[in-house]
Amino acid sequence: MNKLSRREFLRSITATTLVAVVGRSSVLQYFNSSRPFELLVVGDSLIWGQGLEEKDKFYSLVAEWLRRDAFGKPCDVNMKVKAHSGATIFFDPKRPPSIAAGRDENHFYKGEVNVSTPSISKQVETAAAEYSLQGRTRGADLVLLTAGVTDISVEGVLNPYEDPQKLKPLIEEVCGKRVGKLLEQTGQSNPDAQIGVIGYYPMLSKRSSRKAVFNAWLEVLDVPNWKQGFANNPIMRPILFGRLFNRAIERSRIWSAESDRQLKKSIAEHNSKVGREQAIFIPSPLTEENTAEAPNTLLFRMRKNGTVEDPQYLARKSDCKEAFVDLERTTGIKYH
Repeated sequence: MNKLSRREFLRSITATTLVAVVGRSSVLQYFNSSRPFELLVVGDSLIWGQGLEEKDKFYSLVAEWLRRDAFGKPCDVNMKVKAHSGATIFFDPKRPPSIAAGRDENHFYKGEVNVSTPSISKQVETAAAEYSLQGRTRGADLVLLTAGVTDISVEGVLNPYEDPQKLKPLIEEVCGKRVGKLLEQTGQSNPDAQIGVIGYYPMLSKRSSRKAVFNAWLEVLDVPNWKQGFANNPIMRPILFGRLFNRAIERSRIWSAESDRQLKKSIAEHNSKVGREQAIFIPSPLTEENTAEAPNTLLFRMRKNGTVEDPQYLARKSDCKEAFVDLERTTGIKYH
C-alpha cells in the first residue's frame, strides 16, 4: 500500500496550483462579476489524467475546489476539457496518427486513445472559437496546460540506445521554443487568464524495480512467458538489462531537470513579452521515490499479459480498438 495515495497526491498538486493562482489579479477580478468562472484544460495525457476516473483527475479536483472552497463562497465553474492522451504541441504531418487525423484535425477521439491530434494548439484554437460563440471574446479565466513529452514520446525520452546528452537539445526545442509559441497563442486567445503550466516528473529511478521494469518491457514486446522467465532472472537480468536500465534512468533524470528548466524559461520569456506574470510554473510533487515500479510508486503498474492496473484499462482497450480500426480503414495505416 502506498504511503501516499494517488488521490492524496493529486490533491497536493491541486493545492500547489491554487496557492499559485489564487490572489493574482487576473483571477481575482472574476469575483467582482456574477458570471460563471471559466476553466480551460488543454494538453496531453498528464493533464488529461490517463487511467484515472473522472472524479480523481487533477482538473476535476481543481474545479471542485474552485466551486466549493476557493474564495470562501460557492461559485459556478464552467469547464472545457480539450486535453487528450498523445497530443503533440503542434500538428506534425510526419507522425502517422497526424497523417490520419490530418483529414480533419478537429476530430476528437476519446481521451484515452493515444493519437497526436487534435494538437494542443488546435485545442486552444477550438476552445477560443467556442468561447467566441458563447459571447466570451476574452476566453477563459484559468488555463491548465501540459505540453512537451508527447513531442519526444516516453519511448524517446527513455531510449537507452541513444546518447543521453542528445536529449538536451531536443528538450530545449520542445519545452523551450515550441511551448513558448504555444504560450503566446494561449495568452492571445485568453488575454485575461492565468495560465498554469504543470511540470513533468522523473519516470524511472534507482528506486524502480529492475525486475518489474524489465518484465513490463518484455510484455510490451510480446515476448512469450517462457522466454521472459529465461531472460528475467537474477543471473540473466544484469547481463541483458543492467546497462540499458542505468542509461534509461540517466535519461529520465535529464528529462525531469531539463524539461522543468526549459518550461520555466519559456514562461519567463512569455511573461516578459506580455508585461505581467500571466503564466506560472507548477512543479510536480512526484519524486524519484514515486517513479515507475518503485516501492512507493504513484504510477499504475503493469500486470501480466500486458494489462495495466488502472480502472480505465478495459474501456481504453475497447476505445482504442474502435479508433484504430477506423484509422486503418481510412488511411491504410495499421496501429498497434
